[in-house]
Amino acid sequence: MRLKRKIKKKWKNIGTNQKIMFLFVVILSFITVGYAVINQALKITSYASIDKGDGMIFTSIGIKANNGATIEKDASIKTKTLVNTQVSFQNAGSITFNVSAQNQGTTDAKLIEIKGLEQSNIKEPTCIQVSVQDHNVGDLVYPNQVKKFTITITSTCSTYSSKELDLHFVYEKQETINGVLPVYDLGDKTNDLLDNSTDGTYNYMDGTYLKGNQDSNYVWFDGFLWRIMGKNADGSIRMITEENVTSIPWGAHDTAKDYDNSYVNDWLNNYFYPKLEHKDLLVNQTWCSETTTDDESARTTCTNNLSKIQKPVGLISIDEYNLASASSSYLVNSQWFWTFTPRGTSSVWDVLDNGNADIYGVVAGTGGVRPVVGISSGVIITGGNGALTDPYIIEELSDVTGSLKDHSHVGEYVTYAGRNYRVVETSSQGTKLILDGYYDSNNDGTIASSDKMQYGTNCTLCTTINEDTFINWISNNNETDKNKLVSTTWYRGGYWEGEDYKTNLESTANPYEGRVGLIRVGEMLSGQSETIISKYHTTSNSDTNAQTYWTTTPYSAWDAWRVNTAGNAYHYNDTDMLAIRPVIMIHPGVPITGGQGTPNEPYTLGEAPLTAAQYLIKNKVSSDINTSPTNGLFAIGNSGELTTSSSPREYRYIGANPDNYIRFNNELWRIIGIFDGQLKIIRNDSIGNIAWDNNSINDWSTATLQVYLNNDYYEMIRVEDKKRLMNIHGN
Repeated sequence: MRLKRKIKKKWKNIGTNQKIMFLFVVILSFITVGYAVINQALKITSYASIDKGDGMIFTSIGIKANNGATIEKDASIKTKTLVNTQVSFQNAGSITFNVSAQNQGTTDAKLIEIKGLEQSNIKEPTCIQVSVQDHNVGDLVYPNQVKKFTITITSTCSTYSSKELDLHFVYEKQETINGVLPVYDLGDKTNDLLDNSTDGTYNYMDGTYLKGNQDSNYVWFDGFLWRIMGKNADGSIRMITEENVTSIPWGAHDTAKDYDNSYVNDWLNNYFYPKLEHKDLLVNQTWCSETTTDDESARTTCTNNLSKIQKPVGLISIDEYNLASASSSYLVNSQWFWTFTPRGTSSVWDVLDNGNADIYGVVAGTGGVRPVVGISSGVIITGGNGALTDPYIIEELSDVTGSLKDHSHVGEYVTYAGRNYRVVETSSQGTKLILDGYYDSNNDGTIASSDKMQYGTNCTLCTTINEDTFINWISNNNETDKNKLVSTTWYRGGYWEGEDYKTNLESTANPYEGRVGLIRVGEMLSGQSETIISKYHTTSNSDTNAQTYWTTTPYSAWDAWRVNTAGNAYHYNDTDMLAIRPVIMIHPGVPITGGQGTPNEPYTLGEAPLTAAQYLIKNKVSSDINTSPTNGLFAIGNSGELTTSSSPREYRYIGANPDNYIRFNNELWRIIGIFDGQLKIIRNDSIGNIAWDNNSINDWSTATLQVYLNNDYYEMIRVEDKKRLMNIHGN
């Protein structure tokens, strides 16, 4: 959100009728003066040409697991197919890298040699060895296929040891395999699943779908993990998300027979759908809203459809759920979610976390939402085998570069300060992320009672999570990572049962400023992440892997909304001790340095651009405080003394003519100093003689000069410069 900021300053010791030569003072919130990419262990450098192969290119490298290794030289891709790193160990240990390579050519690429593998292992110290898993000489990589494999470096050394490693993967093109160039699309794979399903299939509204247990129908698409359900009558592929992406009321009281005007229809097609990257691949469908009082209803036709519209996103019906084998099917995700099907006027069938259909789904209550879509059958699969740990990849970008704000999408995964987050939304302010887990003060993987907090009256929690202790945990007390955070305005609009989700999401009530917030009821990802309930795909989905956590949304003076372990929101006493999922805003200039945005390969981040204040503090502060200071920027301690402390009270320019000129509003100004991380500047030239107050009241809040500065003069400031201003208060 862009805020119009006005300046207020209370001036002292100026006579009532005195005319002054005015020097205008403002605070600049940020001026970008540089753009530095963080030097970290995961990055991709510039590409060079290779002699063999046809379009093979290594697209990303990232650490999968580190057990005692120290990165001495960044693990990087120095040419298209050359991996280079240098690691050291104090004693025995190992480190494993995830690597992705894509064949961007039109013919198959065959791995014919891994140069440097044998040489690296016989080079001293031999107690450090390197191996490649899941990619062997002779392997073929098909056109558009993404090949994922790992490189592991293992140490059996008993003392400190270091080794630099270079592995060059050499490919050559293969015209065909058995005379046929393999091209895989989603339709082909879906047909294979339907033809080979050991648990059988079912027909519904002239489409054919999977039933029972399925373990090869996972798809990564547009920031979410989906399950292939089968093929619709029009040939499109039906998919459902593996997780609840939000929790909202199905609709207003007694509107169960009016899906077309329901909250969930509006949320799915006017909030969720527009945020998808490849929305053009989805097709409009007819969705069946047909009443039943039978919890085992398994109708295969829709003879009395109450819905009159076609939309690209919908929900599953209770009939589909039962036809797919209900609680014995792959559709059970250990979460509580809405279906399409009305039971009467006031209730809709829902599915509980144990997989049983529920008769108490009053539409005004809040339930989980699992989007269902139909996607074009001809879309190309660029990687994966359909398993949970290696889902089919649809339309994945091969090499993501540029800012996180411009190149990430909702649902995608990002590593920040050593923890994984997911993208909630992007805006001009930056990228909003939610922690893919919970606050864990000891970082031991266990959410202890001491990690939980009360919401408190008027959200005292909102203050707690912006205190230094919590910010230090968020950033791992790393200043480089702290600089990636943007302070923004968070809102706590009240929300009642049965209200439209937009009542909360569009509210600007109860705002507060801070670097950390919480998710709102109805917002994207305001459920339980599928990677949380599956412990990053290491175990079966279970709500026992999740925690009930606070949202930022109040319900009343003593209640606030929380998200249950089963992914549905409800309100209760604000004194309860619950888990915390921090939400942060990443600076819009932070670049992506690696990764694919998936759970296994989250985006990695570079440094935030330095603000003018950060640049000056880093490069211009004088340490010469033992002589009479002249013409420079100096750190000022708590008692007003010059200091070399790393955390002074403020910074000020001192001297008759220091180099402190800056151009603002296309005018020449001078920097007074740095206060609370912001620049205070003063216009170099006067704007003329102006009375402090023509009314002689000596009250700055109504003074003539104050009114002129914050109205007439403020409006003359350029729009792009107004965005840099901060409100200031004080004596």
